Amino acid sequence: MMHGRSAEQAAIDDLLSGARSGCSGVLVVRGEAGIGKSALLEYAVDQAADMRVLRSVGVEAEAALAFAGLHMLLGGFVDRLGVLPGPQAAVLRGAFGLAVAPAGDRFLAGLATLSLLSEVAEERPMLVAVDDAHWLDRASVDALLFAARRLEAEPIAVVLTARDGHRFTTPGLPELRLSALDRTAGAAVLAEHARDLAPHVRDRVLAEAQGNPLALRELPAAMTPEQRAGEAPAVSFATGTQSVASRVEESFGDRIQVLPERTRQLLLIAAADEGSDLGLVLRAGERLGAGVADLEAAERDRLVRVNAGRLVFTHPLIRAAAYRVATFSQQLAVHRTLADLLGEDLARRAWHLAAATTEADETVAAELERMAEAARSRGGYAEVAAAYQRAAQLTPDPGRRAMRLVAAARTAGFAGQGALATDLAEQAGPHVSDPRARAQLAWLRVFIAHEQERPPPVVELAEAAMELGKQSPHDSVFMLLEAMATAWTTDRDREVRDVINRSSPVADGRFGRVTEAVSGMGAEEPQNPVRILLHEIGDSSDRPIWQRQSTLYWTLWACDLENAVAGLTQLLDHCRSTGLIGLLPRVCLHLGRGHLLLGRHRDARATCEEGLKIAEDTDRPHFAAHLSGLLACVAAIEGDEAGCRKAIGDVLVGEPTERGIESRYAMDLLDLGLGRYEAVVHRMAETLHDPAMYLTNTLVNQVEAAVHAGRRDLAKNAAARFGTWAEVAGRPCAEAMELRCRALLADGAEAGRLYARAVQLHREDRAQPFERARTELLYGTWLRRNRRRNDAREPLHSALEIFERLRAKPWAERAGAELRAAGEARQAQAAAPDLLDRLTPQELNVVRLAAKGLSNRDIGARLFVSPRTVGYHLYNAYPKLGVASRTELIRMLLPGDQEGRA
Repeated sequence: MMHGRSAEQAAIDDLLSGARSGCSGVLVVRGEAGIGKSALLEYAVDQAADMRVLRSVGVEAEAALAFAGLHMLLGGFVDRLGVLPGPQAAVLRGAFGLAVAPAGDRFLAGLATLSLLSEVAEERPMLVAVDDAHWLDRASVDALLFAARRLEAEPIAVVLTARDGHRFTTPGLPELRLSALDRTAGAAVLAEHARDLAPHVRDRVLAEAQGNPLALRELPAAMTPEQRAGEAPAVSFATGTQSVASRVEESFGDRIQVLPERTRQLLLIAAADEGSDLGLVLRAGERLGAGVADLEAAERDRLVRVNAGRLVFTHPLIRAAAYRVATFSQQLAVHRTLADLLGEDLARRAWHLAAATTEADETVAAELERMAEAARSRGGYAEVAAAYQRAAQLTPDPGRRAMRLVAAARTAGFAGQGALATDLAEQAGPHVSDPRARAQLAWLRVFIAHEQERPPPVVELAEAAMELGKQSPHDSVFMLLEAMATAWTTDRDREVRDVINRSSPVADGRFGRVTEAVSGMGAEEPQNPVRILLHEIGDSSDRPIWQRQSTLYWTLWACDLENAVAGLTQLLDHCRSTGLIGLLPRVCLHLGRGHLLLGRHRDARATCEEGLKIAEDTDRPHFAAHLSGLLACVAAIEGDEAGCRKAIGDVLVGEPTERGIESRYAMDLLDLGLGRYEAVVHRMAETLHDPAMYLTNTLVNQVEAAVHAGRRDLAKNAAARFGTWAEVAGRPCAEAMELRCRALLADGAEAGRLYARAVQLHREDRAQPFERARTELLYGTWLRRNRRRNDAREPLHSALEIFERLRAKPWAERAGAELRAAGEARQAQAAAPDLLDRLTPQELNVVRLAAKGLSNRDIGARLFVSPRTVGYHLYNAYPKLGVASRTELIRMLLPGDQEGRA
């Protein structure tokens, strides 16, 4: 019976009730050791008697074994893998050791877990119960949390327990924190488990247990009968600031210390490898002089129990105590014995060998390396990194140690462990001589620096690219693109050019010609080094995925919008169809930016919403902030102030950072559209030292706001910074905006000439319709104020039509007001209603794929949701669109789903 937990039990009841009605729910139960997390989980299991219950438990000794926890949970359903999409079935077969997993995304196992859970839950509602989730292996954690975050319309409830003081982050998931029991509930626990305590002894236990149920049960158990009766002095469990859990663990240790030596030996064996079965414990015990009869004393004392052929500690703190009270030499002996007995279990044997080794040993290091490669075949990147890291620590040869550190760093990066990857790369760097390995480390550091918002080491990457040019010119060009483009965005391109100039004498052939052009040697006019490299690379569709992504990203920044968006759209489809979930937020960010610049707001919103959900579900706050900022930009252009501020959230709180670029741009757009010029000027100081490449359109906004606010000095500075970038960018859209800035600062006929040329360039280029309309608005306003009302109407008409198509309400109102001032009674009109605008971004993505003839299962695989959730969104979308079938959807959607293309 649980005492004092009625509110928590009610939360569990509500969760299960929701699952029974087809509404998924997740609850993470947190609290200190012994506070009652496992008891609450057992309550959930008991209340789910009418549901299918899947259980797993985190085991500290198995935390280094990839997918051990997931296999415990889903291993009974391997016969269902055949119904999953191919890549998902393959990754789970690999995770469960049934086949070699294909190289791929670390989050694909999460999608496969979601699909398998949804498939099994079709039969009846399900409870997924995971105890001690903080001790699950990283691969299982990633998979379970991804699946839990994307549950929506499935009859599934998930309850996870996690102990305080352990790293187990679950952003975005509901949490239930268990607090201490009050005195009444604590007294009820004592009355149930230790009713023979004398009154004053009971009061003392209540005070020292501090409402911890485990302490309330175990502290009396550590007393002698005389102490319980108050006839002998009781040992005090209170020791200063020591936690209740630590006191309870010490009491367990005291109980273990008085057990017979051979009993303690068996407990140590079980503690050293809790994943082992009873047979393994007894075989190891036999080698060390203990037998099955020696377990009896520990069983009598309720320290262990035998369950399904396994020796199980009755609480994880007992395991910790059993290991802690043993001597170091005893621990080493047990690990060596277990390693000898686990000859066929490569992973567990390797870790026991490592635990038994106190100095460098190539034989053990090689075993760990083999185990790492086996873990890679299951897709467990975090476990691969840990194995390579330990192998490196035990490697005597410096060169071989460095290469193992490189492997550890790369896989830690793939696992999303940026801080660890950076540390490992720093350790390896000075000892790596191979150019390709050096290049991999340099690229890894830049990649991680971007995600952690630190200055990327572009000079190191450029040096590595130049060195790699001797071995692999084609790969080095891609790396040089990354170095040069990153330097361009951070105003460090001169440093990279210096590296190229110093190294160019050793470059020859094609690579030499490329580096000479990029360095700017012999050029009379400013050149865009990124465009030079992009031209040299050409079509990257057959290159590795990271090279394709990088090339398209810089194509976008080089203002080649149509080609960038076309390529990114194909790349997004590829990510969806192959399950490259980890790359998807990055691709959605670039594609969403491209759609925004091309004036395709609905596409931008749907793309960014998709990427944002994935970023949140995969714990990628860097991308989540950028994607939220782009959504804020769409809202700002459309004059939706509440939506803009909601999307930004707290991104702009504190010191300005790189992740706030889009959000600052959105606020500038919002204030500029609403005529709040001083607010834009006030924020200019925040971006004073930001690289011009990151500012681009922001600088243009600042010029316009500063001119309207009478701060021509600030406007001139911003215009000069933008002009420098536009000159190097060399694209008509950039030149047109630069001319607009100059026109705002010019006087008389010169301003008119600049505006006219800017409008001409915009219309020839057809990119960035919003910026074109802004230029036309400013030009028309200038013409009207210079008494050329007839001439003003044409650009104002064009601006108004574009603003209306983009639903840019405040801008359309300004253009309409200018038209009326020019003598034409024309009110701004709302854009014609579009049924697709009634849909949520997720519904829009679903119906577009359904209109292509994809099944619910195929759509779910591409959008990383379950087929049931797809059906839920279609069910909600049909009445909004006025259709009742997919056939009607196809007829309605395909001809009309052409968002304004300018």
